[in-house]
Amino acid sequence: MKPVNLKSTLFPAVCLVFFTLFFQARKGLAVDENLLICRVPRYCGGQLIKFPFFMQELNEPRCGYPGFNISCRTNNTTAVISLRDGDYIIRDIFYQNQSFLVSKPDRDAVCSHSMRNISLPEDRFYLPENQRDMVLLFNCNLTTRAVAELSRYKVDCDESNTTLALLNGDPELSLASEYCTKSVLAPVAFIDGDQGVEDVVNRGFVLNWIASNCSICQSTGGKCGFDYK
Repeated sequence: MKPVNLKSTLFPAVCLVFFTLFFQARKGLAVDENLLICRVPRYCGGQLIKFPFFMQELNEPRCGYPGFNISCRTNNTTAVISLRDGDYIIRDIFYQNQSFLVSKPDRDAVCSHSMRNISLPEDRFYLPENQRDMVLLFNCNLTTRAVAELSRYKVDCDESNTTLALLNGDPELSLASEYCTKSVLAPVAFIDGDQGVEDVVNRGFVLNWIASNCSICQSTGGKCGFDYK
């Protein structure tokens, strides 16, 4: 029987296995070049802007989720997000529980009557249940009968017609609505009896977002993005 050279027979197979494993490892470590820019930290107003948010001025939509574009204004000191009813300033972002604190940019919105009912894209954001709703009633004409019962709800605005503010569910809300021509529902996250209505509204409210959670990827040093293909 002719002896078989096992060394020469096994060498091609070993090489094939080695190169196959090497190729697969390199493929697994590959990074999408379109997302490399997302590794660069972005800040606005002292806040870290990362997935699902992205800076629209930098034209980097791949670094965030659709509809989570942030505009950095006032010399990069103010992060602004646009919702259906207008712009909101982002006061803080809590990535750990997918929420962020927002407020209206117009700090005189209550007395100027520029407040509008919030309108959210329900596929992206929602209001958490642990907040209160404040009902703002504008152009109120309080008669003698109503003054005694409703005067404690008056907002300190310099105007001829009165503005009232009541928490949603207040037993006097139905009566107050009879004397006012316009109402707006304003969510509020903080209620302090020592603060005026404008201060409470200006402190803002919290929104939760609906988007893929990137925490596991980020905890291992990775970055998330959105594939528009």
